[in-house]
Amino acid sequence: MAQTYTYDKLDQPEILKHLFRPDPSPAPVPEHAEDMMIATGDDCDLHLRAFASDQKAKPVILFFHGNGEQVSDYTDIADKFNQQMGVSVLLAEYRGYGLATGIPTASAMMKDSQLLLKRGLQWQKDNGYTGKFLVMGRSLGSVSAIELTYTNPDKIDGLLVDSGFAYSIPVLQNIGIDTDALELSEDDCFKNLEKIRQIDKAFYSIHGAKDELIAVDNASTLVSEALSTQKEFQIVPGADHNSIFADTGDMYFEVMNRFVKNIGIMRKKKVGVR
Repeated sequence: MAQTYTYDKLDQPEILKHLFRPDPSPAPVPEHAEDMMIATGDDCDLHLRAFASDQKAKPVILFFHGNGEQVSDYTDIADKFNQQMGVSVLLAEYRGYGLATGIPTASAMMKDSQLLLKRGLQWQKDNGYTGKFLVMGRSLGSVSAIELTYTNPDKIDGLLVDSGFAYSIPVLQNIGIDTDALELSEDDCFKNLEKIRQIDKAFYSIHGAKDELIAVDNASTLVSEALSTQKEFQIVPGADHNSIFADTGDMYFEVMNRFVKNIGIMRKKKVGVR
């Protein structure tokens, strides 16, 4: 059974003002997408935006974006997932972002991710999709994706991470938080590394070689320490924290698609001397 963690020390105002950058002004829903609202039970509503593929046997991906983004930024990317990989994408929104209401906190983000997963799985079932269910996170979104895979191993088939991190402290410092003054340690933070060491699901990671916010060696640690035996790490030369999509183009989806197609398929070892 997964250990339960608390994130109270991350909910200090001095941290939250840097950790989250909510934008409550959403763009209209595209005609080919579907919006879903999820009540949290504490007078807030979460938001999922579904971009459905017509390929019912292909995977569904629950996607968590970065701290300075929102669901409406991902319409073109979701369309690429549909068209080039044939997968359906459910874009998750944090409290206070876009259509979602409330005030974002680290503790709420972790609890809310469970509600978003539950609704995403129900959407998959209700719409007749029979493929694998994957979670993906970019930057801060890697926290929710790793948490869900760690706590729900029976419901999730694979983990995809874009610009994720193993250690929280360097990232918090890079976004302007004085972790020493606040007496923060890794034990007070998201514990991505501790969790990934216990995740044995297929794991794909992609990272920019010149990421100025999350150093690539931080991400490589996450990959090397993952318990999973089916994992792949792609480093994009020249890309920084926010330019991977632009720098890779269609190749981003082609490489990820090759990995996704092989999730759960064990490669046969070749016989002979090596």
